[in-house]
Amino acid sequence: MEKENKLLTLVQQRIDWDTYWYIKKETAKKSTNKSEDKQILETEKEYKEALAYVKDAISPAYWKSYPNKLQINNTFVKTFFVYAYPSFLEWNWLSPIINWDVKFDMSLFIYPIESAFIQKFLKKRLTQLHSERSMMAEKWLLNDPAIEAQIQDVEELRYKLTRWEEKYFHFWLYFTVYASSEEKLNKVWKDIETILAGRNVLQKQSYLRAEQAFISTGPFCKDELWVYRNISTWWLSTAFPFTSSTLTHDDWILYWINTHNNSLIIFDRFKTENANMTVFAKSGWGKSFAVKLEILRSLMVWTDVIVIDPENEYKALIDQVWWSYLDVSLNSNQRINPFDLPLGMKDKDEKPGDLLRNAVIDLIGLMSLMLWKLNAEEESMIEKWLMTTYSLKWITMEDDNIEWKDIPVMKDLQDVLETMDWASSLVTRMEKYTTGIFSWIFSNKTNIDLSEWLQVFSVRDLSDMMRPIAMYVVLNHIWNKVRSSNKKRMLVIDEAWNIMQHDDSAKFLFWLVKRARKYNLWITTITQDIEDFIGSKYWKPIMTNSSIQLLLKQSSASIDALQNVYKLTEQEKYILLNAAVWQWLFFAWTEHVWIQIVASYYEEQVITTNPNK
Repeated sequence: MEKENKLLTLVQQRIDWDTYWYIKKETAKKSTNKSEDKQILETEKEYKEALAYVKDAISPAYWKSYPNKLQINNTFVKTFFVYAYPSFLEWNWLSPIINWDVKFDMSLFIYPIESAFIQKFLKKRLTQLHSERSMMAEKWLLNDPAIEAQIQDVEELRYKLTRWEEKYFHFWLYFTVYASSEEKLNKVWKDIETILAGRNVLQKQSYLRAEQAFISTGPFCKDELWVYRNISTWWLSTAFPFTSSTLTHDDWILYWINTHNNSLIIFDRFKTENANMTVFAKSGWGKSFAVKLEILRSLMVWTDVIVIDPENEYKALIDQVWWSYLDVSLNSNQRINPFDLPLGMKDKDEKPGDLLRNAVIDLIGLMSLMLWKLNAEEESMIEKWLMTTYSLKWITMEDDNIEWKDIPVMKDLQDVLETMDWASSLVTRMEKYTTGIFSWIFSNKTNIDLSEWLQVFSVRDLSDMMRPIAMYVVLNHIWNKVRSSNKKRMLVIDEAWNIMQHDDSAKFLFWLVKRARKYNLWITTITQDIEDFIGSKYWKPIMTNSSIQLLLKQSSASIDALQNVYKLTEQEKYILLNAAVWQWLFFAWTEHVWIQIVASYYEEQVITTNPNK
């Protein structure tokens, strides 16, 4: 330790030994102080001894050189260099490699070239190309498109260099990869080769120069390979390496933390090609927590939110904000009348008669669910008597104003059907919804204000028999509200596999997802059971029409199904099998980002689903 301390002292004093020898010579001329010279020599000796000790401490135990690789201790090392580029390079083309979660070093060497030198070279090259074209013309041969393209490129570059719009550079690009075995080393090398080859960037491994190549990618600022390509300012800028996976926009809300670089993900779902999102995770790993955090923050930017809540998990959230809460169950006092006329569309001046027509179409679908699949004759008669039911309340296709008029309920339709001898079967099937055990839920007028900016429909206490019917009514209400005005809205469907189990509700959700973008609506579907979800024939259109995916820890039983759906890499599969709570894999467009969910103390108190908190 004494030697190390002396070394640090000398380094801190920035002793330059060339300067020291110069001072020593001058001192010898002016002074014969032998004690001072002796002290300097002793200090020099101590410095060299300490320096040798530090080199020994940081040096590997052994180093073995092969023609195409190195072995440093138990680590295998291979370096390769890029020797050719395509005529066009997309912006940030190095990003897939830079964001790749493997151990590697990358070195870029950039040296400017004098414009006069490159202008001389381009002039010579342009003369050669014109000469080749003239020789082909003299032989009555057709022009070579490759020569014409080169002439155009060279002339364009000369003009830009003359106007100082471009400069020219020598550009070196080297990669060194590391692995614990030769098999893993070759796999990593092949993966990088595949990524680069996909962009027509060609590379080779350094052969018989493994040591020089390794030094070229070390922190020594030394290039001992000297394999470069001439490149202009524009194309050089596309290789700018200091980028990483990021989804940060200029505004909107803070979503999560990017674990790759600890940057903030400030994201606007409306800037995607469509704003729909699917969420998959095991139970208890933060699905609802993440979505409720998004809801809470979206409300702060005046976004309406509608939630279908299967487990009554959103009650604590809605108690903190302005809300409408509808408990869809037999024991609830809150009701939606399925006979309510829908609101007019936002971009169309609809008369009451047009709204009546839409209401009858929706009710025919509802009756088909409630009365167990109407045949063609029954469906035609139901349509006729639905119109009669409305007309008895003075609501007709010719009305210009229905304000203050009474809206019928399902019992009114039954009363009409009871006057028809042929409708006895329909009346019998309808009685349980009008006078039987389910009468209170569907045969009453709407008694809740559904105009608040957060609406939650709790379906926890619905029986399996009533769930498809109730979901049909709720989804129709949501659709009528969405199309009535142009406002940003979020629809959250928790435990969506419940809806996907029933063909009618799954079909309606599929139709809603495909049309949502036109009405400024984003749909979030949450489920913990990927296999039940994809059991429906409508699962694929729902996923393909969702630009955003949020994946949390998966069970080993469902990970293969999820991998097939989203084409996950083996690395992403491994991450999802071993993820911690509140760590997610976030897909948006082509970006795949590993994120950490972070909520403030007060946010967590409002949205947590942990029964112990």
